[in-house]
Amino acid sequence: METIINEDILQGVGKKLRNGYLAKNVSASKVMECYQKNLKEADAFSCFGWTVFEMTRLERATHNPIIRKKLQQAIEAHTVKQEKSCDQNKQNLEKLEKFRTDALGIGLRKVLSQMKRQVKHSSKIEAKIVLLLLETEFANLSAKKLHNHKTVIYERKTILLERLAELLKETDWRYGISSNTGKNASYIVYIYLPNGEQLSWHCNEYQMLYYYPEIDCMWDGQVCMTMEKILTYIGETFHIGKNEKSKIAA
Repeated sequence: METIINEDILQGVGKKLRNGYLAKNVSASKVMECYQKNLKEADAFSCFGWTVFEMTRLERATHNPIIRKKLQQAIEAHTVKQEKSCDQNKQNLEKLEKFRTDALGIGLRKVLSQMKRQVKHSSKIEAKIVLLLLETEFANLSAKKLHNHKTVIYERKTILLERLAELLKETDWRYGISSNTGKNASYIVYIYLPNGEQLSWHCNEYQMLYYYPEIDCMWDGQVCMTMEKILTYIGETFHIGKNEKSKIAA
């Protein structure tokens, strides 16, 4: 049976072999053998966890055109995600400044201070979890602003997420980790508040897979809203904030 070589197959082999076949100096079986080898190699190749720099270097160095195309698509997707990330980071930085003075009418530092007092005088695990949630998002936002200390702050965020996982095991809260990120990160950690609100954080640390179970869920599409969700829950559940003080005074 005659081997049929189409354009897709020709694009899946090297230029020298392709030109040789077109000049009728290379057999169809030789082209097909090379194509199947390249295809097998490409199917086994994954871009997961690679940086753009690493992918770009390999894209220039590889002799496998199928892998090269796979890398080009991954680099393009990464670029789109990077643009999206930059836009979201800008929004988060603008919100962080407002949170510092306006959070629950008293400012973020005072909210943190009052939540710490709640934890000190309460044996409820929920208060500890919510404080950690607040500190995690504060670290997450701060890292985007304080570039010189970004590495240290993100390390703190990682530690906080690990502590959260240990506490969440003792509750019936829904939580987990997903590799479907839609952004320049390896994973998303999802935690659902008891009121059903979804919180999420991007992370790259592989050890998170050992702390969080896999979760099947979709991002709720609410951009840069994690801090608002946490603060709203704190105000409603722990009665912290300017509005609550006004009610008591009345």
